[in-house]
Amino acid sequence: MKKRRGFTLIELLVVIAIIGILATIISVNLLTARQKARDARRIADIKNIQLSLAQYYNDYLKYPANIYTTLAPAYMAAVPYDPNSSVVCTDGSQESCYPYAALNASGGSTDCSVVPASKFHLGAAMEANIAIAQDADAAALPSGYQKCSASAADFNGTAPSCVGATAAAGGADNCYDVTNDN
Repeated sequence: MKKRRGFTLIELLVVIAIIGILATIISVNLLTARQKARDARRIADIKNIQLSLAQYYNDYLKYPANIYTTLAPAYMAAVPYDPNSSVVCTDGSQESCYPYAALNASGGSTDCSVVPASKFHLGAAMEANIAIAQDADAAALPSGYQKCSASAADFNGTAPSCVGATAAAGGADNCYDVTNDN
């Protein structure tokens, strides 16, 4: 009688289970790496927009009412938008746009052409739970300011949905926001 060479059913099941576990671990790590890469791009985009806003302010002594219709192409080749979206941001109203609000002193006109914007607030929500300590953590409307446009999508850098209950204790802050103060 000839011995058959091969694997038993149990050995095959064990190998398949090990391959499945390894594939799951790799795919979870890959997903986390992609989230962190998109978050890094968001922070870089916000910083680039912030630099362009500083150049714009140097030229006009005010901030633009809308970054998506004003900064490109003079100050940026194209104003970036959220990397997790395939929808191109063209005028600031699309969901893929980074929330931006030009702010002027409260009590006057909300029209930025009448009362120039002396402050701005720009932000993005992050995907990965990373601790962000170098951002403004500014409320949606700082005291003494109003949005130049009622339709502006301001960003609340202290919203519980972003900073969470543990952010004050050094935990994860899922918002990254900047103002002209930082």
